[in-house]
Amino acid sequence: MRRAVILIMIFLLTISYSIKLHAMEEVPQGETPQEEAATEHPKTIEYPEDPTREPDLVADAAIVMDAGTGQVLYEKHAEMGKYPASITKIMTVALALEHGLNMDETIEISENAVWGVDRDSSLIGLDVGERVTLGDLVYATMVKSDNTCAYALAEYVSGSIEEFAKLMNQKAEELGCKHTHFVTPNGLPDEDHYTTAYDMALITRYALSIDAFREVAGTLSYTVPATNKTKETRPLWNGNKMINPGDLNYYEYCEGGKTGYTIVSKNTLVTFSKKDDLELICVIMDCDGSAYTYTDSRALYNYCYRNYTYFYPLSDFYFRSAKDDRTQPNVLLDNYYTSLLHDMVDLNVDNGYALLISRFLDTTLIQHTITLFDEPEGNVLGRIDFFYEDQALGSTPITTTMPRLSSRIDTGEKVEEEPSLSQRIGRVAIRILIALAALVIVFLLYILISNAIRNARYNRRDRRYQYRRRNRKHRKDDYHW
Repeated sequence: MRRAVILIMIFLLTISYSIKLHAMEEVPQGETPQEEAATEHPKTIEYPEDPTREPDLVADAAIVMDAGTGQVLYEKHAEMGKYPASITKIMTVALALEHGLNMDETIEISENAVWGVDRDSSLIGLDVGERVTLGDLVYATMVKSDNTCAYALAEYVSGSIEEFAKLMNQKAEELGCKHTHFVTPNGLPDEDHYTTAYDMALITRYALSIDAFREVAGTLSYTVPATNKTKETRPLWNGNKMINPGDLNYYEYCEGGKTGYTIVSKNTLVTFSKKDDLELICVIMDCDGSAYTYTDSRALYNYCYRNYTYFYPLSDFYFRSAKDDRTQPNVLLDNYYTSLLHDMVDLNVDNGYALLISRFLDTTLIQHTITLFDEPEGNVLGRIDFFYEDQALGSTPITTTMPRLSSRIDTGEKVEEEPSLSQRIGRVAIRILIALAALVIVFLLYILISNAIRNARYNRRDRRYQYRRRNRKHRKDDYHW
């Protein structure tokens, strides 16, 4: 009997332990572990049978933004303040790379960088005085989410954490972030360190404009070589499972990203993916479970790729001349700006301009209006606006290649243009003609002056002759008298 009771107790303990293990969420590599309660959990739900229906997410805040245009395709509580955790490091690494790092330069890890971060947070074990390259710091910050490395990068760029935080906030303001304030370069908990899903999408879009960032954020593994403090190498693996082909959360179109987790922020994830020519940024914040950051991201990518595509409304557009059919909606006179210091103005648009629209939208109903400015703004002469029914879809400028066009109008000063070949030949011919005319004039003056001198000499000789002749006559008359 006692043996049977013992076996039953062992069986119950085994079931209890299995339930507990099942309830624990898998945590991003390099992040602080998170244990979840063994309760029923919501899940990501997609609706492939109804492609226009948005998915149901687990995360409390999310956004999908077009990396090219900045257009928002999906949002959920995107303007709500949240704690970012380690996705903060997107801004840190982007600023460091923009600073113009020499990735091969070796620096020494400071005492503040080692002991200024929580020792229980994500670290690769760097020691005070350890010498590593800036490239090692950048990759360890993004791939392994090392907090000491992020601290060391901030010190290298700005001299201190406080000064680097000012740089982070200044850049966030420049990017148009309205609800962001950074305190640390690594995202460790601080009640004054917060952002929104929308602001993080703006920051990621800025980071993607830096080629080196794309490479680092998309790196699956990196090895920190031996240093002056250790003979062992440090192999690092990226915590973003969406770029790992061997993981169940792999997403074939995902090119990179950054994970994050703290107790107060819960799980966060920023990724960027590209399918065909459509590149999207997805931000997941305040998600209760790391696995759901991936399912939420996948669901949002699938929804957006099913529903949106690029349309090129100006692919065959051109400005017609005055001789063309004026009944067409794109008719404009090339010499519209006749007040300028030239006869003709060339008008140009970006024929590769793209509108991100719903795949189910009838593109034949997209209309456009052309607006020409009273005065040019730089070399922008106007704009083309696109509409679908009463909804504005976008606009693109009308430009000219005429140099320094605005200075002609704004200042009224005459701007000397680079003459053409025919103009240069004409100017040379005019100069030659002027020179020849000058020579003819000089020659004529020479003849006139020479004749005048000759006539003057002749007159003087004639007067002397007449004088002598009269004198001889008088003497002769006197003699006969």
